[in-house]
Amino acid sequence: MPTRRDPLRPLPLSPGPVQGETIGSYLHRLAVANDRPVNGLAQLLGPLPAEFSPLSNTTAGWSTQSPARLAVLAGRPAARLARALLALADFLDPQGPKIRPERVIGRPCDCCTARRSPSASMVIILAPAHQHLCPRHQRWTRSTHDIPLTHLPEVLEAQHHLDRLARRHDRRIQHALDLAWKIIDECSAGGMPLDLGREWTRRLDRIELHSAGTKIPFEDRHRLASFPETAVLTDLILAPPTEAVDPKELYLATTAELGRRFARIYTTRGRQDPLYQRFCRPHTARETA
Repeated sequence: MPTRRDPLRPLPLSPGPVQGETIGSYLHRLAVANDRPVNGLAQLLGPLPAEFSPLSNTTAGWSTQSPARLAVLAGRPAARLARALLALADFLDPQGPKIRPERVIGRPCDCCTARRSPSASMVIILAPAHQHLCPRHQRWTRSTHDIPLTHLPEVLEAQHHLDRLARRHDRRIQHALDLAWKIIDECSAGGMPLDLGREWTRRLDRIELHSAGTKIPFEDRHRLASFPETAVLTDLILAPPTEAVDPKELYLATTAELGRRFARIYTTRGRQDPLYQRFCRPHTARETA
């Protein structure tokens, strides 16, 4: 720990934090920029967290002096740092409002990373669960490489759709989105009840036009290709087309609405349909409980 003979001083190079960045990511970037051991910087703030990494986002063990120490190292007031570092904001104001959208581990696009921290290979952030791309640079960020979306305007529109849903259903959006992904993944594996093959093939072709498109896992490419349909299904999960408490009625109303929105015939599969098993039956069971 610093002593009077070894006072804490601002680091020579101090990149600013990125909105939503984890504490671990920011400390790693400060360490890389100044050629310092990251564990040493972290221990200036408090006990080193177990398995400390850029994913770490804990202030456990910090003292009341820790925010001031971080402010000195970064050369920025603690209150300013807290606007971007959510864990620091919570530490400074533990009784403050915590009304935030649900968040998942993510990253900004390469363009944003290069602009904010040229020496960093990656920045780790806690991104809103519904956010899958960088709207400023129109790049898909939910994979190991950025995918440009210039030729996929329907993906950009789907993100706008999810943004609107998140404003109305901020506490439910992650569950609904995860459920929509599962339903579409299982339908794809067992045969799609809607004929969307042409659209998905076209999107996959456009994804693979970029060199990065062939480097990401196939699962990630499939997620991107089916993203517009996932957004529509998420909407219906959050706001079902009927208030019926019978799962069969909800299933028929939902399949009819999906057919209408996609201008396709939905081939119903009854109780074997992942839509019925994962959404209609559990949803009506909760409504009657």
